[in-house]
Amino acid sequence: MGTEFGTIGTALSALQAERKALEVTGQNIANSSTAGYTRQRAVFSAVGGSVIPAMYSKSDGVGAGVDLSDVQRLQDAFLEQRANTENGTLSNLNSMQGTLSDIENSFGEPGDNGLQALLSSYWNGWDDVANNPGDAAARTALIGTAQSLATGLNVAAGSLSSQWTSSLSSVQSIVNNVNGTATNIAALNKAIVAATSAGNHPNDLMDQRDLLIRQLSSQVGATTRVNTDGSTDVFVGGSALVSGSLSRQLTLSGATAVDQATANPVSLSWVDTGQVVNTASGQVGGLMTALNTTIPNYASQLDAVAAQLVSSVNTQQGAGYDLTGAAGGPFFDPAKTNASNITVALTDPNGVAASSQPPTLDSNGNPVVSLDGGNAQKFANFSGTGADATYRQMIVKLGSESQSAQQKLTTQQSVVQQIQTSRDSAAGVDLDEEQTNLITYQQAYNASAKFLSVLDSVLDTLINRTLV
Repeated sequence: MGTEFGTIGTALSALQAERKALEVTGQNIANSSTAGYTRQRAVFSAVGGSVIPAMYSKSDGVGAGVDLSDVQRLQDAFLEQRANTENGTLSNLNSMQGTLSDIENSFGEPGDNGLQALLSSYWNGWDDVANNPGDAAARTALIGTAQSLATGLNVAAGSLSSQWTSSLSSVQSIVNNVNGTATNIAALNKAIVAATSAGNHPNDLMDQRDLLIRQLSSQVGATTRVNTDGSTDVFVGGSALVSGSLSRQLTLSGATAVDQATANPVSLSWVDTGQVVNTASGQVGGLMTALNTTIPNYASQLDAVAAQLVSSVNTQQGAGYDLTGAAGGPFFDPAKTNASNITVALTDPNGVAASSQPPTLDSNGNPVVSLDGGNAQKFANFSGTGADATYRQMIVKLGSESQSAQQKLTTQQSVVQQIQTSRDSAAGVDLDEEQTNLITYQQAYNASAKFLSVLDSVLDTLINRTLV
């Protein structure tokens, strides 16, 4: 009777294993839309008979049933690492392209209100004065276009400054989030190690941890290393952010305004050691490039346009003569040569030095102001040269950089999409497959139950119907 009663254990193990497999399948179906969920699979293993001989008996070698030995997470470690790396690159390119796009919006080119249009209006204003040097309306209009141009430069510089400040705030927000996420990953590592040591399957905790790691990869280009105890170490810039159940913190320091960025770049460093973190990936990498290179570079070029405009206009203004016959005074304030503070110094239309000839004396010895308009024509000829040419060259470079960044971003999006498709194929829940598994496990459970029923009938015959 030992064999018959032992077989009951075999049937029971089958019922228990198939039921657990149904639970795993149900978990997959329930989380088919859960972000970061990794499909699980029930792994069965046969329970063999005893291989140790006893004194008066031996195993018949048939085995003792089945056991649900593991609940595997169907995750491809290589794809996970590749996805994290490529997502970090994507976030970096997206951040850089966004920066260039915002700079383009600051200049508003091409457009009726862009700086190029304002420069053209200003030079055209000089052409109007050259055609009618004594016309007060043309002179007044010229000063008006100059004020519009100065305001346009002020606004563009202010927009770049605001963009820089906004980028700094974004980096600070991300750093705070990274610090909090690192603490959470360390706590999950501790829980996962404890669960693994107890013989449990902390798959849901691992999913939560992997989702946080993906966020870090996107934000700061984090990389990982899986340990034998089930924990995962996270690295940023080659140094450990999370090591087992311990985490470190990052801090931001350096410039607080765009005009300080060149002399005192914004830097990311470790709180405990003060060592600078060199990360060229992730959203933070792109924003750090924007803070320390891209935005300051274009702000500096815009200042160069303003300085060249002030210098060339004031120099030519000084070479001409106004309506009073005096040499022209400064048109723009010579003490304010940055795009952020450029100001029109000339307010009196009569002060416009349109003439290239000094006053002459009439027969009575009285000065006669020349209205030849030659100096104004020299101003009009500045169109397309000097500050105008410098600005155009800057805009062409900006457009080229922006187009290149967009092309790289588009290519990287395609790469990430392909990797994500492969990852979903390996780790995502396929409802059709899960429905097939449901049927398989259900039928196996029913067969096990039938097996148990047959054993019951056999034992009943053996115990109650066998003649003594």
